Amino acid sequence: MSAWPDRPVRLAVLALAAVASAVVYLREDEGEGEPAGPRLALGYYVRDAVLQGTGDDGRVLYRVAAADVRQVDAGGATVMADVRVDYTPTAGVPWELVATQGQMPPDRTIIELSGTVVATAREAGSPPLSIRTDYLELDPEAYIARTDRGVLVERARDTLRARGMRAYLKEDRLELETDVQGTFRR
Repeated sequence: MSAWPDRPVRLAVLALAAVASAVVYLREDEGEGEPAGPRLALGYYVRDAVLQGTGDDGRVLYRVAAADVRQVDAGGATVMADVRVDYTPTAGVPWELVATQGQMPPDRTIIELSGTVVATAREAGSPPLSIRTDYLELDPEAYIARTDRGVLVERARDTLRARGMRAYLKEDRLELETDVQGTFRR
C-alpha cells in the first residue's frame, strides 16, 4: 500500500516531462522550415518592355517603354531603367515623359520617375515646353504629374524655377507651388 500514493506522483512527473519534451520538439521543428541561408525570390526581368494602359473602351491611352524592367520579389515594386511614357494622339495629351529610372509600387497606380526626368509638351504652332526635375509622380490614368522637388520649366528662351509642381496633362495646365522665379526674354 505504500506504493499507491507514490504512483500518482510518478504519473504526474511523467506527464509533465512528456509535455515539456513536446514543447521543446515543436519549437525546434518551427525553426527547421526557414532556410538558413539566402533564398531565391520569385520575380521577373524583361528587356525592351512596353506596357500599355487602356481606357474603358479597350483603346490604348498611353505606353510606358523601358530598356529594363524587373520585379525582384513577387508582389513587390516594379523597377524600370530608361523609361519613356507616351500618350496616344487619341488621348488628346501632347505630353511625353522620359526618365533614367522609374518604379511602380505594388499598392499604388502611379509611376515614380526619378534621376533625370524631363516632361515635354509639343503642340503645333508653338515651341515645346519642357519640365525638368529629379523626381516626378505620374498618375497616367488621371493625367496628373506632381512633385514636391525643384523644377525647371523652359519654353523657347523663357525659364521658370520653382519648388513643387502639379501638371494636369489632359488640360494642358501647370501649377507651380512655391519659390517661383522666372526669366522672360523677347
